[in-house]
Amino acid sequence: MLNKDTFHKDPADYRLANQGVAKIQFPPAPEGLDTLRGELETFVCDGAYAEGLARILEAFLGSVSKGGSAPAVWISGFYGSGKSHLASMLAALWTNPKFADGATAEGLTNLPPQVAAPLKELRIAAQRAGGVVAAGDTLGTGADDPAEATLGIILRAVGLPSDLRAAQVAFWLDDTGILDDVRAELGDGFDTHIRNFILSPKFGTAVLKAKPELAETPRELGSKLQALFPEPPPVTVDLLENMARKALLLGRNELPLTLIVLDEVQQFIRQDPSLTLKIQTLVERLSSRFNGRMLIVGTGQQALSDVPNLQKLLDRFPVQIALGEADIDTVIRKTVLRKKPGAEADIKGMLGKHAGEISRQLHGSKLAHTVNDNDEAVLDWPLLPSRRRVWEHILRELDRTGLGGTLRGQLRTTLDAAKSYGGKPLGHAVPVDFLYGRFSTEAYNAGLLPGETRNRIETLRGGDAKDQNKARILMLVYMLGRISGEADRHGVRSTPETIADLMIVDLGGDAELRKQVPQLLQELFEDGAAIEVQGEWRLQTKESADWENAYRTEVKSVIADQAGLSGKRRQLLSGAIDTALAGAGSVAHGVSKQQRRIHRLEMGDKAPTDGVPLRLRIGWDEDLSSVENEIAGASPIDPTIHLLLPRHRPEDLTREIAAWRAADSVLQLKGVPGTDAGVEAQKAMQSRSSKALSQANELIREAVRQAKVVQAGGKVVNGALAEAAKEAASNALARLYPRFAEGDHAGWSKVFDRGMKKDPDAMKSVDHSGAPETHPVCKAVLAELGPGRKGSYLRTKFTEPEYGWPQDAVDGALVVLANAGVIKVTGEDGKQVSLPDLPRSKIGVCTYRAETTVITVGHRMAARGLLTEAGVHFENGQEAYALSALLEKLENAAKISGGDAPAPAADTLPNAATFKSLSGNDLLAAVSNDAAMLRDKMKAWKAATAKISQRLPAYRTAERMVQLGAEAQKKELDTIKANRQLLSDPDPIPPVISAAADALRERLNAAYESWKKAWDTGEARLASNETWNKLSPEQKHSIREAEKILPLTKPEVDTPASISDSLSQRNFVGWENATKALPTRIDEALASAAILLEPKAQTISLPGSLLKSEQDLEAWLQSARQALKNALATGPVIPKV
Repeated sequence: MLNKDTFHKDPADYRLANQGVAKIQFPPAPEGLDTLRGELETFVCDGAYAEGLARILEAFLGSVSKGGSAPAVWISGFYGSGKSHLASMLAALWTNPKFADGATAEGLTNLPPQVAAPLKELRIAAQRAGGVVAAGDTLGTGADDPAEATLGIILRAVGLPSDLRAAQVAFWLDDTGILDDVRAELGDGFDTHIRNFILSPKFGTAVLKAKPELAETPRELGSKLQALFPEPPPVTVDLLENMARKALLLGRNELPLTLIVLDEVQQFIRQDPSLTLKIQTLVERLSSRFNGRMLIVGTGQQALSDVPNLQKLLDRFPVQIALGEADIDTVIRKTVLRKKPGAEADIKGMLGKHAGEISRQLHGSKLAHTVNDNDEAVLDWPLLPSRRRVWEHILRELDRTGLGGTLRGQLRTTLDAAKSYGGKPLGHAVPVDFLYGRFSTEAYNAGLLPGETRNRIETLRGGDAKDQNKARILMLVYMLGRISGEADRHGVRSTPETIADLMIVDLGGDAELRKQVPQLLQELFEDGAAIEVQGEWRLQTKESADWENAYRTEVKSVIADQAGLSGKRRQLLSGAIDTALAGAGSVAHGVSKQQRRIHRLEMGDKAPTDGVPLRLRIGWDEDLSSVENEIAGASPIDPTIHLLLPRHRPEDLTREIAAWRAADSVLQLKGVPGTDAGVEAQKAMQSRSSKALSQANELIREAVRQAKVVQAGGKVVNGALAEAAKEAASNALARLYPRFAEGDHAGWSKVFDRGMKKDPDAMKSVDHSGAPETHPVCKAVLAELGPGRKGSYLRTKFTEPEYGWPQDAVDGALVVLANAGVIKVTGEDGKQVSLPDLPRSKIGVCTYRAETTVITVGHRMAARGLLTEAGVHFENGQEAYALSALLEKLENAAKISGGDAPAPAADTLPNAATFKSLSGNDLLAAVSNDAAMLRDKMKAWKAATAKISQRLPAYRTAERMVQLGAEAQKKELDTIKANRQLLSDPDPIPPVISAAADALRERLNAAYESWKKAWDTGEARLASNETWNKLSPEQKHSIREAEKILPLTKPEVDTPASISDSLSQRNFVGWENATKALPTRIDEALASAAILLEPKAQTISLPGSLLKSEQDLEAWLQSARQALKNALATGPVIPKV
């Protein structure tokens, strides 16, 4: 099997309507209609595209109903995200143009209900208004002033010249009542001649032909018009408003619902505040002055809030649509990479077979293949998800450096890749170096690709297989070098292993290539084309070699300066320690919150007389083993805290600091380069400096992360460094009560009071909103209960060392734990009692035990959430009684989450048998423990049920169309049914419907034309018949009804639904029969006409014979003549063969 055999459409035959680059020009020129149709047929109305259209239409319809101001729209997205395409589709759906074969824009698309519904409302609103108008173009391609450019866009949309002076002449022609006559006379040359209205003889002649009294000659008319229409003033916003209103009312009584698309507004504005102000004023005026009937849509690469110069437009564009990578990925997968419904299994099998190779590639990086890629791998094939992510990083880097235009071709690039590798066997993937050919020329022209490197690559590409592999390696070294500055984030570095990973095409047979790559790199090094730097390969030019030699010299010099290295290390350490200990300058002691300063001391500093001393013990300056022994032997009452910072990876740290200082020195020595190669070398050295400093800081941070805080006596305090230091300081202040902090809060008296009132939120008084048993005080009380403890024992235990908590804390904990059902309380008589119902004096004489099966607040909250989401009624505290109804509802939801093919099989309720075997608290605990899983299941079932309801009608439509004659789609529909793919993504049904509609539309149009031809022939016979023409209209109508010679309506074919309806009323056999019957019915009609005029006329059937010769013909003629002669003896005759 070849790669192309898995595609829904062979990539070699796939044609992008707009070459993957959408361009706004609306209304489209006649030559652009085919492109528009192609865009509509491949429009993926899903995700942000569907949500964006729905939001735009709903917001506009709201303004139409209220009048006032229409909310303008801003569509943002990086180059290639489809923002212009979305705007173009909005314009097409807005006006719903009809194509030559009867199809409409709306009928060619597969719109979800969220878009179809407001679009239908738009049509209804347009009937009440003056119809619809859509106008759009790219700002910057015409006039430099935004008001003038916008006016030109509107004028062109209503069929007028975009030139203001010529448009004023057109308005004058309309006021004179001759605009249509002049336009008809000039035909396609109207726009050209009216722009040259002063000197064009044809224009003057056409005007005077329509209204001669205007002037004696065309020249005289030209002079009058020149005086009447001097050069117009600059277009202001006031003039724009007036002229736009006049243009939109041309031939109308009501303002139409108008869409104005201004494409690439951000690119037009650039960083010019004056243009921003003009756009701001223009949008405000047009949005607010047309009774909510004018919608302005602008596009740009970034969201308005992301760019300071665009933030001024935030209030002018309240509806903001943001498109991202996920949206263009969806489009690509549903168009050029769409797979056949039955091919997924083949691809999955192949990917599973080569899972080891795929997982190996880019292993250890953040772009490597993951389990989550498995489903996308099928959709993206022959691109691998890991390689696609590398592409995205490279393309983003190119966009950042000014080559954003190359990203406009993501759809084109993907299609080219699919074409190039479609003819290869399944299992051959697109390598990353394929991308190089898509931007190398632009990168070279922009100075981002050295000419020396480009020429070397081109020379090698023309050589043998070995040289071609060298060229591919250099392409990858160049591209990976572009993203090396972010290597610490994505983990992809230009190593031999990575280069081989990205070059492999045959996932099962390119092992030899891995062995060749290191040797080829070495040969490239010997040729002066590439160089290895700390395990990573980079491009080598003469100038970069000079920089590299200077760098290595500086490294030796820096390493020789040990004092300088030590100073830089202390500088980095000091900064990292400051960051790690941020917020640990003092500590609060007890509820009084006394601030005790923490003094940071270095080696040799004396301890302060106040506060807590924190002594820094640095592994580069001291032997930490000896230090730890010293601390362990210190007095347990010593308040000193020690921070031990290990000597972590000293050689690596020295190397990175040396690299950082050396790179900075080279940058200072070399100054500003004067060549492209020098600029590239400078950027590489800047990247090396930044990377080395980043690595040095990371090594220092690793050392700080390994640091530990130790109290005198050897106790290590764990946790984040700042928190550990504060905790150690608190311990130093409260060694007698090491657990005092756990219960140190002023709110325990409130906890007790609220608990005695059975308040379930009593613990909030000590800032604890979780379950009571998770609080440290309650945990400690529970842990101490054992087989049962008296209240008096517990009070003594927790008010004395090691706790020292107030009695309110102990009593409050006992009350809230009893209220929560976590502990059982028995009185002096051994009977269970309710603690809040007793006087406080009895708390000490009661006995407390832990419950065996405990229903916590967490259990109840989980159950309540599940019951609420399922819509099952319950009462607080009585959740267990509602679980039976809940389980029944869940089982029913599972049953309807699937169904008969093509829907997937229904799911079942997990653990149903276990749930049915439990009751009461046990069941409540079990359901609560599974609440998250059940909630996810419930959402999934609901989503599946809704999706089935949404997609099944479309499937039935496809079935109906196959039954009506779209037999070519039967196999694909049968595959969808057999594999139960109704809920597959992307939706497999729309392509079937689209293909069936196209086939049926063509056949139905042809059937109608055949019938129409037969009808016209029959009508001509009737019209030329003397007898028929003598009949009265009533007689003719009576015969037509009797013989069923009545006109048939042309079938509707604009949408799949209308095609199905038309064929349901009259199928292809019906059309064929109607066509074949017309000649016979015409004969019968003429016979009936003759009988009406000659009542005694008789119909004589002439004999039917097979004539083989002239003799046979003469014999038949004699027989027919005799039969007719005999019949004439008795009256008029109507012969019939």
